[in-house]
Amino acid sequence: MSSFRKGVLTGLLLAYAPAMILAVLAVILSQGRPSVPEDAVLVVELAGGVPERIASEMPGFLPGSGGPDAMTLYGLTEAIRAAAEDADVRALVLHGNGSAAGWAKAQELRWAIEEFRESGKPVWAFLAAAGREDYYIASLADRIAMQPLSYLNMSGLRAEVMFFKGSLDKLGVEVDLIRAGRYKTAGEPFSRAELSEEWREVLDATLDEFYGQLVEGIARGRGQDAGHWRSVLDEGPFDADAALRLGLADDILDEREFFEALGEELELEDVNRVMPAAYSRAARAGGGRGPRIAMLHAGGTIVSGPSWTDPFSGLQSTLGSDTFVSQLQDLSADESVAGVILRIDSPGGDAIASEQILTAVRRLAEEKPLVVSMSSVAASGGYYIASVPDVPIVAYPGTYTGSIGVFTMHLNLRELYGKLGITKQVLTRGRFAGLGSDYKPLSGAEREKVRGYVDTIYDAFLDRVAAGRGVDVDSVRDLAEGRVWIGSQAAGNGLVDELGGYERALALVKQSAGLDSGDSVRVFSYPPRRSLMDVLLSQDGPFSWSRLFAPPVLAGTGESWGQLARWAGLLKAGPVLMASPYRLEVD
Repeated sequence: MSSFRKGVLTGLLLAYAPAMILAVLAVILSQGRPSVPEDAVLVVELAGGVPERIASEMPGFLPGSGGPDAMTLYGLTEAIRAAAEDADVRALVLHGNGSAAGWAKAQELRWAIEEFRESGKPVWAFLAAAGREDYYIASLADRIAMQPLSYLNMSGLRAEVMFFKGSLDKLGVEVDLIRAGRYKTAGEPFSRAELSEEWREVLDATLDEFYGQLVEGIARGRGQDAGHWRSVLDEGPFDADAALRLGLADDILDEREFFEALGEELELEDVNRVMPAAYSRAARAGGGRGPRIAMLHAGGTIVSGPSWTDPFSGLQSTLGSDTFVSQLQDLSADESVAGVILRIDSPGGDAIASEQILTAVRRLAEEKPLVVSMSSVAASGGYYIASVPDVPIVAYPGTYTGSIGVFTMHLNLRELYGKLGITKQVLTRGRFAGLGSDYKPLSGAEREKVRGYVDTIYDAFLDRVAAGRGVDVDSVRDLAEGRVWIGSQAAGNGLVDELGGYERALALVKQSAGLDSGDSVRVFSYPPRRSLMDVLLSQDGPFSWSRLFAPPVLAGTGESWGQLARWAGLLKAGPVLMASPYRLEVD
């Protein structure tokens, strides 16, 4: 090992050793059997994102990570559902403080909250610094209080798209976008200066659908009709006084006053607050019984090779075909697994890797009962890997799906190189040997060559979806063209079978496995969370030298310039992508 690498490793150990020692001690000291206090109130924090899966124990050890109480979406909703049946839990409190769960995950949380309400126990919400998503979830509460001088940042929806063609022109970068599907707009921010008619059509339909879900959700929780709340939202954002006046809130209280009022409602002198992670540990202390159902997570951008997990958050950001195919094979061979829920949260990615994964998923479906459950996004390649015959697909009303199309881009950087004083000499043998060069535009023959491959992949995409949905190719073609569909739309046009979340997917996999709906099962996350030691010592783990010094091209934040760089790098190996149009965030 080089002196440089030894120095880096020593630095990492010195930086994180104290935190690791303290965390290990905390785990050891907390090994006693946990319990739920009597007259408990479950407090759910609506702040930040809610991960589908935590891949490693790193969140419990590293600063700035999720911490030992980090919860997955499934764990959080199961805690709420368990609390509904627990006599020791008297109420549910929703603490709004800037949720970023996403639309589909917010709907899963709402369904769990609705089940809690059906138990007859009160649901109260305290909004400290809330936005649209917090309120969408909290609107189901029996009583909503806002903190004095707080702000409800809710005023309808907005979609913004940033275009980079002008900047790229100034830099001397020429982008040649080749795609199959009129609505396959993934590369348009780099090849256009404004929305195409097709992209505007999709965004308008998306905004209409999401806005309708928002106002209908508020109406379901607060009463009155959706038209009333559309008028109210036109007055937003809201300070606490305006929220109270317009019926968005019932009280203006500080946090101490809020819990005092809840105690009076419950006729309790002291309110014993318990957080979902602590409650979940206590609720599981007795273990579980019944057949084992695997919740197999397919999350992140699809790439060839191994999956990538962020070493400092423990969250997976890419879905590597090698890693995932191996996991599928392991589940297929595991006789203790009675069924599998394939939980997809992916915008797609590399076309060849998507095909490898789909092949393995179809083989798993031949061995095990399988149901697909779509999370926030299962689009393009993320939809492709769900195309399994006779396997039901369940999505949320707000799932971002479809985008059946493919594209590739050619970047000509010759002018940029010239501005930097860089020149190249390119020597070739063979008619198309210069096809991947970034020092020239595509010739007519080269572009036709690429176009032929793009069309071949697109035709295969249509065939795979048609086989998976049990329809003819022409039916799929009408829904394809790269168009994005929201889950509620996809349920109407047949791209998904049902609207629902965990509970519906679990009911369907039980049915397929020949189990009664009331049978107890043990749902476990797969692959399991890796231990700290396993992460540190694994050759393919996030702390392996190859990962520390050469992270994959698609790892990162997903910001626009980074997206162009990552796509450019991936296309060198691709060369065709099944990626959804940009990253859609509706504000």
